[in-house]
Amino acid sequence: MRNAQFVIRNGKIFFAIICAAFLIGGCGGEKNPAPNPAQNKIELSKAKDGIYTAESSLDEKLGKSILTLTIKDKKIVAAEFEGYDLFGNVKGEDYGSLTGKDSADYKKAQIAVKAIKTYPAQLVETQDLRKVDAISGASISYEQFVETANIALNEAMK
Repeated sequence: MRNAQFVIRNGKIFFAIICAAFLIGGCGGEKNPAPNPAQNKIELSKAKDGIYTAESSLDEKLGKSILTLTIKDKKIVAAEFEGYDLFGNVKGEDYGSLTGKDSADYKKAQIAVKAIKTYPAQLVETQDLRKVDAISGASISYEQFVETANIALNEAMK
């Protein structure tokens, strides 16, 4: 009886340790930290006129993005933002359709495609990266937009 209690008690402890390891391991990984909007204040008083292009970091599952900003007279007058899948294809109408256009994967992927189109227009309109609204379901695209905007704007300040 004593051995049975020992095995049960240690079995529960072992199970708890395994569960904790999976939970902690699932929370790890190298993810880009979420952008801090307070750090994204655009200061264009020293920006030089020109066209500035920046490429985001590569997301291992979703690809990368490229932003091109046009600055004239200390203002962002145009912005183009394109998302690319892991194969280098522009994220468009077919993005996410490998499992079918009725699948949840496709619908979520298309949220990102739509978001990619709204971010640059918001930036041109507001002239403030903090006022570009993140869209639920497109957080990686938003993070890549913020990253590329900061790179391009830093280049414009040199």
